[in-house]
Amino acid sequence: PRSTPSLMSSLRALLIAAAAATSGARTVVPQPAALTRLQRLRGGNVLATPPDGFDGAVAAGSKKAAMPADKVFRLGVFSGVHIGFGALLMLTVGGACPGLAESNPGLHKLVLGAFGLPFGLMMTLLSGAELFTGNT
Repeated sequence: PRSTPSLMSSLRALLIAAAAATSGARTVVPQPAALTRLQRLRGGNVLATPPDGFDGAVAAGSKKAAMPADKVFRLGVFSGVHIGFGALLMLTVGGACPGLAESNPGLHKLVLGAFGLPFGLMMTLLSGAELFTGNT
């Protein structure tokens, strides 16, 4: 569902008011030589202010909504392949330690969980692929 402009402007005004109310908080600004480009754009702050974060989320959502359907489909397929590689890694690592499953099943499940989905999600994140569930 699309938001009405009045709702978007009201939410933006609320975020600006919240940022203004908390602007008296103590902030640590790093040395100018150590600032990254993004930090220089934000005036030395490491974190974005709520209005900047809101604007960034709206811009990212608009960019995703404007992508052609075939590109979204290809990126979804790539993401599924990454998740599949994560599942393969999980089964390969988990299958390589059968003694662990008998002696300590909890640790075996932890090893399985630590290698499967996190690997697939990290590959999706690093490659810029799109999960279907991330857009619905």
